[in-house]
Amino acid sequence: MTWGRHALALPFVFALAGALLAAGALLPALASAGSSSGAQQPAAGPVKPALPLLKDVMGYGAGDAALQLPIGLGALPGARETAAFAAGRVAVALVFLESDGSRMTSSENWSKQDPSRPGQDRRQLVLDKVRNALEWWNARSPDASLDVFMPSTGSYGAPQTIKTGYEPIRMPVKVGWQGRPVLSDAAWRWQAMARLGFGHDARHDSPKPETLFADKVRRRNHADWAFVLYVVDSLNDRDGMFSNGAIAYTADLFGPYSMLTWDNDGYHFANFDAVLAHEMGHIFGALDEYAPPAAGYPSTGDLTSGYLGVRNGNADQGGSTHYDCIMRGSQQTLDSFQSGTLCRWTRGQTGLRDSDSDSRPDVVDTKPAFSTRLEATAADGAVTLRGTVTERPRKRGVISGGMYFRHDLSIFTPHALHYRVDGGDWQPLTAADGAFDEPAEGWTLTTGPLATGHHSLDLEGTTGETAGRTRDLWAGPTPVDLELATDAAFTKSTATVKVGAAATVYVGSTSADLPVPRLTPVRLVRLADGKVMATLATGENGVWMGTLKPAHTRTYEVRFAGAGQFQGPAVSSRITIAVR
Repeated sequence: MTWGRHALALPFVFALAGALLAAGALLPALASAGSSSGAQQPAAGPVKPALPLLKDVMGYGAGDAALQLPIGLGALPGARETAAFAAGRVAVALVFLESDGSRMTSSENWSKQDPSRPGQDRRQLVLDKVRNALEWWNARSPDASLDVFMPSTGSYGAPQTIKTGYEPIRMPVKVGWQGRPVLSDAAWRWQAMARLGFGHDARHDSPKPETLFADKVRRRNHADWAFVLYVVDSLNDRDGMFSNGAIAYTADLFGPYSMLTWDNDGYHFANFDAVLAHEMGHIFGALDEYAPPAAGYPSTGDLTSGYLGVRNGNADQGGSTHYDCIMRGSQQTLDSFQSGTLCRWTRGQTGLRDSDSDSRPDVVDTKPAFSTRLEATAADGAVTLRGTVTERPRKRGVISGGMYFRHDLSIFTPHALHYRVDGGDWQPLTAADGAFDEPAEGWTLTTGPLATGHHSLDLEGTTGETAGRTRDLWAGPTPVDLELATDAAFTKSTATVKVGAAATVYVGSTSADLPVPRLTPVRLVRLADGKVMATLATGENGVWMGTLKPAHTRTYEVRFAGAGQFQGPAVSSRITIAVR
């Protein structure tokens, strides 16, 4: 949350009774001048301080992360995961709050003009500032994989004005406890969400109705993520702050909402876009980097955050660098907004990090994986295969504030899937359920007639990047010939050992026509009870060697059920190991 004072001066910290509030805002201390480019530069000497945004993340680790809401299948985000990282399409549902005087005397009205901007609709001015902030974040993506936008007029979630019986700017923003933390802003938020058709728990504010609204905004606008942006009118208010000093804040890391006032106290409306850009850092998982304004506040260098679980290494307290950054606060936030500066730690926390320098952020630098299994070979040589294609999402990291994501996430499902045989024309793969629309999908294909023998099968598909797999394929009867013996020459079928001693066993797949010498899985079975004694793959030279320590005289055989490019079954000759 951002706390403030009316004049630009040294920061001043408000204590919140009875609650620990978390995650972020703009720095409380003398700020420093920013660099003139997007490159990381050490902060320069002191300049005129700007008003700090303090304690502007309200529920660090205690938000909707623990909700029992539906989660996505495979790697896709679910209903509760409305934001995770700065990649993909992000819909911003802007809500102007307008008091109607039914619960409190109305002192603000969005239709009133700002005397310093005569003849201009203030809501349109806000829209322009919001677009500036969204474009600022879009420009930070190295490959334009980020598209933060407001739904257009007529679309679900487009900017709108919603009435409330309260005058929000004259209310405090604080936390009470009713089994779970409940923000006092629920008084006007609940009314706004109810008018949009989203109810709420009457006591706990969990789940927050904004989570469900954002999820619907996301789905209706074909976006990957969404969050709600509330704007509170404060034109007539003497200091542009809520009654207990807050000016701008985000509910928790990753949303589901941020709340800003018209002029955000000493930042003034001229810097509305910079303040919003800072709050959006929290939406994407970034922590504040200013010195903690109170004990336990999460802005120190020993914490990790963001989907990737990146250390807060540019923190004023405990950090290893001291660069200007949008999450630094005060004048450094304003300077960073002008210069487009993000420190590498914030890039990591927001998911914009590009570890391999291929111009694709790590979180979208993913590839699909294929599995295959031969199902049938027709009399004319046509081969039918089935398999799966699966997105391999970037693994989520550890976040100091708690569990925000229950599984690894990706915004991609496999697409542009096709195959070819022996380097021929590419043919489309067919989804087993009719559509490739989940992170893991089954597929099937049947080739045209193939000559008996070895062929090459190429599979290819795309998630973040295009990847494929080449498999050996066998058309016609499969010449799998398994041998089992008790000596390396494959001439002996019996062996005698003492109790507790080991017997050496050899398995071979020596058929001359096999395209590869490796078969898997091959199982060594004890015939007396059908127990599988070993599951193995024949070696690169077509031979596997191992040992058994039988307690009794037993007979064994090797079985191959078929796998990948080969059909089964195949059964070896038998051996007997006698125990004396």
